[in-house]
Amino acid sequence: MTRVTEPREIASGVLLMTSGAGPMAANLYLVCSGTTWAMVDCGWAGSAEPVRRAVEQELGNGITPDAILLTHIHPDHSGAAGALARTWEVPVYVHQAELPMAAGKYIPEFSMPLDRWIIAPLLWSLPARTRRRIEASGDITDVARSLPRDGGIPGLPGWAAIPTPGHTPGHVAYWRAGDGVLLTGDAVVTVGLNSIRGILSGVPDLSGPPRYTTWNWEQSMDSITRLAGLGPRLLAPGHGQPLALGAVPRLRALTMKERTQRMRLRGRAAGSPEAA
Repeated sequence: MTRVTEPREIASGVLLMTSGAGPMAANLYLVCSGTTWAMVDCGWAGSAEPVRRAVEQELGNGITPDAILLTHIHPDHSGAAGALARTWEVPVYVHQAELPMAAGKYIPEFSMPLDRWIIAPLLWSLPARTRRRIEASGDITDVARSLPRDGGIPGLPGWAAIPTPGHTPGHVAYWRAGDGVLLTGDAVVTVGLNSIRGILSGVPDLSGPPRYTTWNWEQSMDSITRLAGLGPRLLAPGHGQPLALGAVPRLRALTMKERTQRMRLRGRAAGSPEAA
């Protein structure tokens, strides 16, 4: 069973919990609009029961969330979604482009480096029956629903789903324009997950998504630019602590740094003997 922290309020009607510890820790949120509650991301599969207890104790009086909203389908964010949705009898909303991943199967065109290097070879080394059992455990097709195309969120006026593809094809962030609260998922994180030092130390560091679990890095940088354009006042990430000071200039500096590095790499490639 995965450890889950007690909910704590980081903005009006926004509660933060963390599933797991150390480099494997992932954030999940309870958000409120009027009398409606929704859960944004769910943590690892092993966190389903502690999350259920923490949420129901926090909301009280038999109240449960009316929906689960996923930023994307990766096991540290969606692992507990199926169990919680079936217990609470609520839908799990994802972007339409993310729906093919709801079956829990390896999809080559949606894969990221970790899939290709480790996950897929490991899965295909297992007996077919074992592989099917693993896939079935991650299948949420019975509860998964597509978010509205207009960006609205059923039952949550004031909140919008912002497409932020890159980390996965259908990644979204959740945005409350009224006070500038932005739940970024893995589009942006506040811990350095792109270096061994950052992973082991957990030192705060605004960063793009982990490269080794990212489907399309260039699209992820475009998505960060889109988020900076919203003018957020509070970044609530999928990994790391919320960031309230200087969010916009730091987002812009991040994209500028990454684009400069990309141009340098392209310049080196163009000047290499192989490019001649």
